[in-house]
Amino acid sequence: MPVEMNKIVTILKKLGFDISMMDHEHIAVTVPLFRHDIRNIQDITEEIVRIVGINNITAKPLLFIEKRRLNATSDRYRIKKGFRHRAVGNGFFENVSYLFTERASLEKYHFETLDTALDLANPIAEELNTLRSTIVVNLLNAVKRNVSYTMKSIPLFEIGAVFNQKREQSEVISFVFSGQLEGEHIGNAGKPKMVDFAAFTQKIGAVVGHFSLVPSQEKNALIHPYQSADIIIDGKVCGYMSKLHPTVQEAYGIPVTFIAEISFDALLPQHINAVPISKFQGVYKDLSIVIDKSLSYTDVAKVIDALHLPLLKERYPVDIYEDETLGEKKSLTLRFFIQSMEKTLEESDIESVMAEVMQALSSHCSAELR
Repeated sequence: MPVEMNKIVTILKKLGFDISMMDHEHIAVTVPLFRHDIRNIQDITEEIVRIVGINNITAKPLLFIEKRRLNATSDRYRIKKGFRHRAVGNGFFENVSYLFTERASLEKYHFETLDTALDLANPIAEELNTLRSTIVVNLLNAVKRNVSYTMKSIPLFEIGAVFNQKREQSEVISFVFSGQLEGEHIGNAGKPKMVDFAAFTQKIGAVVGHFSLVPSQEKNALIHPYQSADIIIDGKVCGYMSKLHPTVQEAYGIPVTFIAEISFDALLPQHINAVPISKFQGVYKDLSIVIDKSLSYTDVAKVIDALHLPLLKERYPVDIYEDETLGEKKSLTLRFFIQSMEKTLEESDIESVMAEVMQALSSHCSAELR
């Protein structure tokens, strides 16, 4: 119930309070010395209510209006929580580490470091003397500790902040899988397989979703020169995955280890427009070609994608074969999925697509039918 300011002042003066200053919203009150029961503004409010009379105050329901709390921050938290649950569901354990790391380690493995002028002025420990530009080094330290605790399978992940040279912050999700792919049990006779590139890729895909791999351009010293790849999501490089370099593995004293680090922003779901699905049956078609050993599947895929064939919906490799009879060449088998949105495919349609693909591969990759 609103009470006029003048009425409040009158009540307080009659009760012996001294009013030294007032405006439209505030009153400066001096409590009389004999009122030892007045300690705070709530006690003064009770004096006013007592004089006005609590029975004279009209009862009314409490007006409670909740504001919308969902925003970009809450959405990001919800998405991050979903990735955590999927990672745990696929056998990873969440690691939590400091935002700090050792500058010497970052420099040793050729990672970006903060400008000296922007570095920590008062680090909490000598070995935590700079902000991290990668989480992988922290994860490797965690793997090393777990190995010393006789752990044989160590799958870890962490979502956290990293900082570039100018101390600009971004978020990444990092993975490490070290040692045995599974536990010892009767099914593997107590001798489980060690983690390999294919198994690690499947684990990461089960957490972050679909992605493509291309030969790695990453320059840090942790990656293996022959078992590493850049991660492509929506046509952009957003991270890398690799087997840990043997010299680094030996330096840490850990078993076979694979690492990955992906920009978290690249994993945030985007608005996707729905596209129609064909009601006509599709056809799978295999093509085995002989190409030079130096050519990778990525080179072949770029040539095929450049054709922009509307009937060609999907392509992927299924086999690579090399032997002495092929010399400096190798056999690559590709599988194509061909489908029309308008009609049932005829043999001539399928042959036309395959002929265009083969002609392009012959021109650009010097490919031959096997």
